[in-house]
Amino acid sequence: MSATVASAAEPDLPPSDPPEALEPLLPPDDPDSAPPPPIVQSEDDAQSKALDALFAQLAKADDPQFAKRIASAVQALWQRSGSDTIDLLMARSTEAQRKSKIGIAIRLMDEVVSLRPDYAEGWNRRATLHYMAKDYDDAMADIRETLNREPRHYGAWLGLGRILKDADLDAKALAAFRHVLAIYPQIEGLKREVDELALKVEGQPI
Repeated sequence: MSATVASAAEPDLPPSDPPEALEPLLPPDDPDSAPPPPIVQSEDDAQSKALDALFAQLAKADDPQFAKRIASAVQALWQRSGSDTIDLLMARSTEAQRKSKIGIAIRLMDEVVSLRPDYAEGWNRRATLHYMAKDYDDAMADIRETLNREPRHYGAWLGLGRILKDADLDAKALAAFRHVLAIYPQIEGLKREVDELALKVEGQPI
Protein backbone atom coordinates (compact mmCIF):
# COMPACT_ATOMS: atom_id res chain seq x y z
CA MET A 1 0.00 0.00 0.00
CA SER A 2 1.39 3.42 -0.97
CA ALA A 3 0.70 6.74 0.67
CA THR A 4 0.47 10.17 -1.06
CA VAL A 5 1.96 13.15 0.71
CA ALA A 6 0.17 16.43 -0.03
CA SER A 7 2.14 19.64 0.30
CA ALA A 8 0.74 23.13 0.91
CA ALA A 9 2.29 26.58 0.45
CA GLU A 10 4.13 27.67 3.57
CA PRO A 11 2.32 30.63 5.28
CA ASP A 12 4.02 33.99 5.75
CA LEU A 13 5.61 34.19 9.18
CA PRO A 14 5.56 37.30 11.30
CA PRO A 15 8.97 38.93 11.10
CA SER A 16 9.19 39.05 14.88
CA ASP A 17 9.35 35.22 15.20
CA PRO A 18 12.92 34.02 15.62
CA PRO A 19 13.95 31.00 13.49
CA GLU A 20 14.36 28.73 16.52
CA ALA A 21 10.70 29.19 17.47
CA LEU A 22 9.48 27.55 14.27
CA GLU A 23 8.26 23.92 14.42
CA PRO A 24 10.28 21.62 12.16
CA LEU A 25 8.41 20.49 9.08
CA LEU A 26 10.10 17.04 9.10
CA PRO A 27 10.88 14.65 11.95
CA PRO A 28 14.46 14.69 13.18
CA ASP A 29 16.97 12.37 11.51
CA ASP A 30 17.54 10.42 14.74
CA PRO A 31 15.76 7.07 14.13
CA ASP A 32 15.44 6.47 17.88
CA SER A 33 13.06 9.41 18.17
CA ALA A 34 10.69 8.08 15.51
CA PRO A 35 7.93 5.61 16.50
CA PRO A 36 8.59 2.02 15.33
CA PRO A 37 6.62 0.87 12.30
CA PRO A 38 3.56 -1.25 13.09
CA ILE A 39 4.12 -5.01 13.05
CA VAL A 40 1.78 -6.62 10.55
CA GLN A 41 1.23 -10.31 11.21
CA SER A 42 0.48 -12.38 8.12
CA GLU A 43 -2.12 -15.13 8.13
CA ASP A 44 0.67 -17.70 7.73
CA ASP A 45 2.46 -16.31 10.80
CA ALA A 46 -0.74 -16.42 12.82
CA GLN A 47 -1.42 -20.01 11.77
CA SER A 48 2.14 -21.02 12.59
CA LYS A 49 1.88 -19.54 16.08
CA ALA A 50 -1.49 -21.22 16.63
CA LEU A 51 -0.02 -24.58 15.59
CA ASP A 52 2.97 -24.11 17.90
CA ALA A 53 0.62 -23.51 20.83
CA LEU A 54 -1.56 -26.50 19.96
CA PHE A 55 1.40 -28.85 19.58
CA ALA A 56 2.75 -27.73 22.96
CA GLN A 57 -0.61 -28.65 24.51
CA LEU A 58 -0.82 -31.91 22.56
CA ALA A 59 2.56 -33.08 23.83
CA LYS A 60 1.55 -32.48 27.47
CA ALA A 61 -2.09 -33.57 27.38
CA ASP A 62 -2.88 -36.39 29.83
CA ASP A 63 -6.53 -36.92 28.95
CA PRO A 64 -7.07 -38.80 25.65
CA GLN A 65 -10.35 -37.01 24.88
CA PHE A 66 -8.81 -33.60 25.47
CA ALA A 67 -5.84 -34.61 23.30
CA LYS A 68 -8.22 -35.71 20.56
CA ARG A 69 -9.89 -32.28 20.58
CA ILE A 70 -6.49 -30.61 20.27
CA ALA A 71 -5.57 -32.93 17.40
CA SER A 72 -8.84 -32.02 15.66
CA ALA A 73 -7.93 -28.33 15.96
CA VAL A 74 -4.50 -29.06 14.49
CA GLN A 75 -6.04 -30.90 11.56
CA ALA A 76 -8.47 -28.05 10.94
CA LEU A 77 -5.54 -25.64 10.64
CA TRP A 78 -3.64 -28.02 8.37
CA GLN A 79 -6.61 -28.17 6.02
CA ARG A 80 -6.68 -24.39 5.52
CA SER A 81 -5.27 -23.85 2.05
CA GLY A 82 -6.09 -20.16 1.66
CA SER A 83 -7.39 -20.88 -1.85
CA ASP A 84 -10.97 -21.49 -2.99
CA THR A 85 -9.65 -23.46 -5.97
CA ILE A 86 -7.58 -25.77 -3.77
CA ASP A 87 -10.49 -26.23 -1.36
CA LEU A 88 -12.76 -27.22 -4.24
CA LEU A 89 -10.24 -29.71 -5.63
CA MET A 90 -9.73 -31.20 -2.16
CA ALA A 91 -13.49 -31.57 -1.68
CA ARG A 92 -13.90 -33.25 -5.07
CA SER A 93 -11.02 -35.60 -4.33
CA THR A 94 -12.59 -36.54 -0.99
CA GLU A 95 -15.91 -37.21 -2.71
CA ALA A 96 -14.19 -39.39 -5.34
CA GLN A 97 -12.43 -41.29 -2.56
CA ARG A 98 -15.76 -41.81 -0.79
CA LYS A 99 -17.11 -43.35 -3.99
CA SER A 100 -14.00 -45.59 -4.25
CA LYS A 101 -12.83 -43.75 -7.39
CA ILE A 102 -9.24 -43.66 -6.18
CA GLY A 103 -7.71 -42.93 -9.59
CA ILE A 104 -9.85 -39.82 -10.02
CA ALA A 105 -9.13 -38.76 -6.44
CA ILE A 106 -5.38 -39.04 -7.10
CA ARG A 107 -5.60 -37.02 -10.33
CA LEU A 108 -7.43 -34.25 -8.49
CA MET A 109 -4.70 -34.24 -5.85
CA ASP A 110 -2.10 -34.06 -8.64
CA GLU A 111 -3.67 -30.71 -9.50
CA VAL A 112 -3.54 -29.60 -5.86
CA VAL A 113 0.17 -30.27 -5.38
CA SER A 114 0.93 -28.74 -8.78
CA LEU A 115 -0.93 -25.51 -7.96
CA ARG A 116 0.18 -25.30 -4.31
CA PRO A 117 3.41 -27.26 -3.79
CA ASP A 118 3.91 -25.53 -0.43
CA TYR A 119 0.64 -26.95 0.94
CA ALA A 120 1.65 -29.87 3.16
CA GLU A 121 -1.84 -31.32 3.50
CA GLY A 122 -2.10 -31.72 -0.26
CA TRP A 123 0.92 -34.03 -0.26
CA ASN A 124 -0.38 -35.89 2.79
CA ARG A 125 -3.80 -36.46 1.24
CA ARG A 126 -2.24 -37.77 -1.97
CA ALA A 127 0.07 -40.05 0.07
CA THR A 128 -3.00 -41.56 1.72
CA LEU A 129 -4.58 -42.19 -1.67
CA HIS A 130 -1.41 -43.81 -3.03
CA TYR A 131 -1.35 -46.02 0.06
CA MET A 132 -4.97 -47.04 -0.56
CA ALA A 133 -4.00 -47.88 -4.15
CA LYS A 134 -1.10 -49.99 -2.78
CA ASP A 135 1.37 -47.70 -4.59
CA TYR A 136 3.80 -47.60 -1.68
CA ASP A 137 6.70 -45.98 -3.53
CA ASP A 138 4.63 -42.94 -4.48
CA ALA A 139 3.07 -42.88 -1.01
CA MET A 140 6.55 -42.77 0.54
CA ALA A 141 7.59 -39.97 -1.81
CA ASP A 142 4.54 -37.90 -0.87
CA ILE A 143 5.09 -38.56 2.84
CA ARG A 144 8.63 -37.23 2.45
CA GLU A 145 7.26 -34.07 0.80
CA THR A 146 4.71 -33.68 3.61
CA LEU A 147 7.33 -33.96 6.34
CA ASN A 148 9.66 -31.56 4.55
CA ARG A 149 6.92 -28.94 4.90
CA GLU A 150 5.50 -29.97 8.30
CA PRO A 151 7.87 -32.19 10.34
CA ARG A 152 5.25 -32.47 13.08
CA HIS A 153 2.67 -34.11 10.83
CA TYR A 154 1.93 -37.11 13.01
CA GLY A 155 -0.45 -38.52 10.39
CA ALA A 156 2.38 -38.66 7.87
CA TRP A 157 4.70 -40.29 10.42
CA LEU A 158 1.98 -42.82 11.22
CA GLY A 159 1.50 -43.63 7.53
CA LEU A 160 5.24 -44.02 7.12
CA GLY A 161 5.32 -46.45 10.04
CA ARG A 162 2.48 -48.50 8.54
CA ILE A 163 4.25 -48.81 5.19
CA LEU A 164 7.55 -49.78 6.83
CA LYS A 165 5.84 -52.33 9.05
CA ASP A 166 4.04 -53.86 6.06
CA ALA A 167 7.45 -54.17 4.40
CA ASP A 168 8.81 -56.00 7.50
CA LEU A 169 11.14 -53.11 8.24
CA ASP A 170 10.22 -53.28 11.91
CA ALA A 171 13.09 -51.23 13.35
CA LYS A 172 12.39 -48.34 10.99
CA ALA A 173 8.65 -48.65 11.60
CA LEU A 174 9.29 -48.48 15.34
CA ALA A 175 11.30 -45.28 14.91
CA ALA A 176 8.49 -43.72 12.86
CA PHE A 177 5.86 -44.70 15.43
CA ARG A 178 7.99 -43.22 18.21
CA HIS A 179 8.03 -39.94 16.27
CA VAL A 180 4.22 -40.04 16.37
CA LEU A 181 4.17 -40.60 20.14
CA ALA A 182 6.65 -37.78 20.73
CA ILE A 183 4.25 -35.41 18.98
CA TYR A 184 0.92 -36.93 20.05
CA PRO A 185 1.46 -39.20 23.09
CA GLN A 186 -2.25 -39.92 23.59
CA ILE A 187 -2.98 -41.08 20.04
CA GLU A 188 -5.40 -43.96 20.25
CA GLY A 189 -3.98 -47.49 20.29
CA LEU A 190 -0.44 -46.72 19.20
CA LYS A 191 1.31 -47.06 22.56
CA ARG A 192 0.44 -50.75 22.83
CA GLU A 193 1.53 -51.38 19.24
CA VAL A 194 4.84 -49.63 19.91
CA ASP A 195 5.43 -51.70 23.04
CA GLU A 196 4.79 -54.92 21.14
CA LEU A 197 6.99 -53.88 18.24
CA ALA A 198 9.76 -52.75 20.61
CA LEU A 199 9.69 -56.18 22.24
CA LYS A 200 10.06 -57.78 18.82
CA VAL A 201 12.86 -55.46 17.67
CA GLU A 202 14.76 -54.81 20.87
CA GLY A 203 13.88 -57.84 22.98
CA GLN A 204 12.92 -58.03 26.62
CA PRO A 205 14.50 -55.21 28.66
CA ILE A 206 16.89 -56.39 31.36
